[in-house]
Amino acid sequence: MRALIVVVVLLVILGLVGWVRYSSPNGDPTLRVDTEKVKEDTSAIVEKSKQAVDDAARKIDASIEQTPAEQ
Repeated sequence: MRALIVVVVLLVILGLVGWVRYSSPNGDPTLRVDTEKVKEDTSAIVEKSKQAVDDAARKIDASIEQTPAEQ
C-alpha cells in the first residue's frame, strides 16, 4: 500500500513540474513523459551544480591562501 502511495505522490509531483502529462482522449487514459522538458531541466540542474561546486572550490582555495598570511 505504501508503494502505491509513493508512486501516486511521485506522479503528482512530476505532473506539477510538467514532466508527466495525463490525458484521456476517447476514454483511453494516457500518461506521457515530456522527455525534452526533462532533458532541459536536468541539464540546467547539472550546470547550476557545477557552478556551485566551482564557487565553493574557489572560496576554499581563497580561505586556504589567506590562512598562513594571517598567522
